[in-house]
Amino acid sequence: KLTIGAKAGETGKIFGSVNSIQLAEALRKQGFEVDRRRITFETEPKVVGEYVANLNLHKEVKVQVPFEVVAE
Repeated sequence: KLTIGAKAGETGKIFGSVNSIQLAEALRKQGFEVDRRRITFETEPKVVGEYVANLNLHKEVKVQVPFEVVAE
């Protein structure tokens, strides 16, 4: 599971949101090159917690990647 750090307030609300660019960078650090335009989210990550991203790698190949957003 990937972990993405984001600036968050005391209530866990993220300043802004985690986007596909940040997730693509986290995947790159793990050794996977994925175009950020092929990443979508089931629910927009706006608070600290666990989420699932959908990677549309090919017309017939779709992968779900769990990730966690943590406060920095």
